[in-house]
Amino acid sequence: MRKPIVVAVLLFFVFALAAQEAPKPSEAPVHEIKVSAKKYEYSPNQVRLKQGERVRLVLTATDRKHGFEIKELGIKTELEKGKETVVEFTAEKAGEIAFNCSVFCGLGHKRMRGKIVVEPSEVAAGRN
Repeated sequence: MRKPIVVAVLLFFVFALAAQEAPKPSEAPVHEIKVSAKKYEYSPNQVRLKQGERVRLVLTATDRKHGFEIKELGIKTELEKGKETVVEFTAEKAGEIAFNCSVFCGLGHKRMRGKIVVEPSEVAAGRN
């Protein structure tokens, strides 16, 4: 009678351990960058990353409502004045990615843009 209980308890622990999600080796640490948006500019307006790097952009509009859009990655959000908005993504491939304001903010709206420069990782560079 005691043996089935011990087996059941052991099986419970084995399944509980197996069900725990192991950390994924492909998940890189998050690189957090604060970006402010104000009349016709982002600061910084250029962000440098390594290929494969996970990034968290903490965006804050300081003067009025603005937007933030990265068409290439399908990211588009509104930035309320004084409120932090977080955008996260992984820099999958090397190259330049443009971003811009997606909420009309005045006559200089079209100049409100920036870029993300994704540098090849050493591993990816070695494969080319």
